[in-house]
Amino acid sequence: MTSPPLQTWLLLKNLSLFEIISQCTLKDSSINKRPFHHLCTLMRKMGAQSLWIDEFNPKFDSEIAFEVDHLKSFVKDISEINSFKLYFVREQVTDQNKDDLSKLTFLSYSSIINYVSTSKSNSYLLFSFVTVPKKYNLYKGKSVPLTNYYFHSIRDYHFTFRSHDGRKAKFTITGAPFFQKNEITSFCIQTALATLLNQADNNDTLILPVHINEIVGLSKSQCLAGGMDIKKTKKVIEKSGFFAKEFNFHVEGTDKLFKNLKKKYDLNPSGIIYPWMESGFPGFIVFQTKRGDLHAVPIIGHTLNTDKWDPEADIRYRRNVRNHFRSVSAWVDNYIIHDDNFGMYLCYPPDKLEEKKWKHGYLVNYVLFMTKLKTIKSPDTIEIGLIELIRNFLKEISGLTKDNPWLYKIKHDLNAPLVSRTIAVTNEEYFKHLKTPDSYNEVIHDDLRKKICTRMPEKFWLTEITLPDLYIANKTVLINYVSDLNTGELLFIRLPKYCFLLGKERAPEVTVLNTLGHFPLYSLDHDTETFDW
Repeated sequence: MTSPPLQTWLLLKNLSLFEIISQCTLKDSSINKRPFHHLCTLMRKMGAQSLWIDEFNPKFDSEIAFEVDHLKSFVKDISEINSFKLYFVREQVTDQNKDDLSKLTFLSYSSIINYVSTSKSNSYLLFSFVTVPKKYNLYKGKSVPLTNYYFHSIRDYHFTFRSHDGRKAKFTITGAPFFQKNEITSFCIQTALATLLNQADNNDTLILPVHINEIVGLSKSQCLAGGMDIKKTKKVIEKSGFFAKEFNFHVEGTDKLFKNLKKKYDLNPSGIIYPWMESGFPGFIVFQTKRGDLHAVPIIGHTLNTDKWDPEADIRYRRNVRNHFRSVSAWVDNYIIHDDNFGMYLCYPPDKLEEKKWKHGYLVNYVLFMTKLKTIKSPDTIEIGLIELIRNFLKEISGLTKDNPWLYKIKHDLNAPLVSRTIAVTNEEYFKHLKTPDSYNEVIHDDLRKKICTRMPEKFWLTEITLPDLYIANKTVLINYVSDLNTGELLFIRLPKYCFLLGKERAPEVTVLNTLGHFPLYSLDHDTETFDW
């Protein structure tokens, strides 16, 4: 067993990747060290300059102690077991600044478990909290390649760093926790569920993969056999206070849905699951490996490539798509996932979701999302219906389009498809969003904003309709639809110059707006940097 230096900060410029990993893992070559490699590589990319390795303290590190005790009860012949904590820091820590811990930028906090028994030895990442990838110290006048990452299942995790001389520093990691299976108390589905449940639960108690076995009530023999199928997975979700929305790729109903949407609207499976992911519903993909095993990877977010050629080109050059529209998912070039075999914040191409149909590669079995509501109207159904509604609406009300150049362009520019985006939002968030100025710097009056949101439920589907150039270059939209999250009932329409308040029990109310232009795409406030033209 290795003995890392415990009294000093390690400067990463003096250490190779191999040296870092060898400090805190077993030397057994059979151990899956890819997640360790990826963690260290990610820290290098993000500019980490210092590393602290420490042994865990049962007095303070109760989660690690809980895992260690469970391992001992499962593997009776363990001869040695220990755990190390790793803290990667952005700054170079030296004798001159190491006493001021409050000025350190903690990029990650991880725990590694090592154990040796007569039959098996192993090292694995019990957990790894890594801040979402960010860029630091961009030099003026230099070209720096940047990527566009959008995270939808992340939150703040608060920790305390303790040095050996008694000093403490509180720090926060904003991201999604990563867990690695140990094939004794946890397998991939437990690690995926642990990630999702921690994202959905804002209390300070860390849910470990081993806790999943307790929630579902697995015996030790069932745990050692993996013990988790789709039925038990849904049981864990239900017992945790959620409902499961499942897209089963090999059930006739779902397969027929995929085929119909592809044929009629050129909408692939990625476009169907996209609204759930971007709305922040925790979810994961389960696919079949070449050995026939099922593997689960939690979805954290997506990347965006606004220079993609095919979203507009396909629909213009060769495809007769009903209602002539594109979902914003067409510009998604990757979903951001965790994979307990490889590491955190990895990119999963959306076209892998379709390979089940071709019987090769990643044979996706199902995609599952967690929701607080049992019944939710499918957003792809709402979105398609609303696209058709606006097409028909503008045909019938020609006077409205004459008054506004943007509505006129939607009606008459047959080459440009409409772009649609549907996302679940809260009333409070939408109230703030309505205050953002349009392209003419006009803002909806406060009294009208209050009236609109008073009529809205606490949470609803927001569908945004725009044109490709406005979406790609301006990040702005022309039309807002608000629909009931449960029933899909249309409640509100906002157009340039006009808005409509609707409802079964009331006559439609039409209001002439002072906002005549396009207005910003809905987004939540966040500190994560993104880059686009």
